Amino acid sequence: MGNLVISDREIVAQDAWGDDVPDWIMTLVKECDGSSQNKVATRLGISAAAVSQVIRKSYQGSYDNVAMRVREIYIGGNVDCPAIGAIASEICLHWRDEIRRGTSTDPQRILMTRFCRKCPRSQPGADISAPEASPEAKLVFKSRRASRV
Repeated sequence: MGNLVISDREIVAQDAWGDDVPDWIMTLVKECDGSSQNKVATRLGISAAAVSQVIRKSYQGSYDNVAMRVREIYIGGNVDCPAIGAIASEICLHWRDEIRRGTSTDPQRILMTRFCRKCPRSQPGADISAPEASPEAKLVFKSRRASRV
C-alpha cells in the first residue's frame, strides 16, 4: 500500500466533526487545499475566517447557509431555471444573491427578479431541485435579448 497523505485541514475537520464529516465539509477542505482558503471564501461570498471556523466547527453563523453555498458552487450540477432554462447551480445562486441585494431597471434583472421570487430554489431551506422551465418564460427572455440586436 502507498502512503496516505492527509492535509492539515482534513485532520482539523476530522478532529472537529468526528468520524462522520459531512460531504460538504470535505468538499470545502479539498477546495481550500486545491487553491487557497481566500479564493474559496471569495467564491462562496464569505470571509476566509468564516471558512476556517466552519472547518473547525466553531462558526457562529448558519451552517445550513454555508452548506448550501458549498453544494451549489462546488457540488451542484445544472438546474432547470424557470426563466432561462438549464444553467449551472452556481449561476442560479448568483442570480438569487443579486435579487436579494435590491432592485434595478435592467430588463434582464427585472425578468429574473420575477421568476426567481416564484422559484422554490429561492426559498430558505429549499430543496435544490428546480421546477420545469416554462416555455413562455424562455420566450420572453429571448425576445428581449433579440430586440437589442
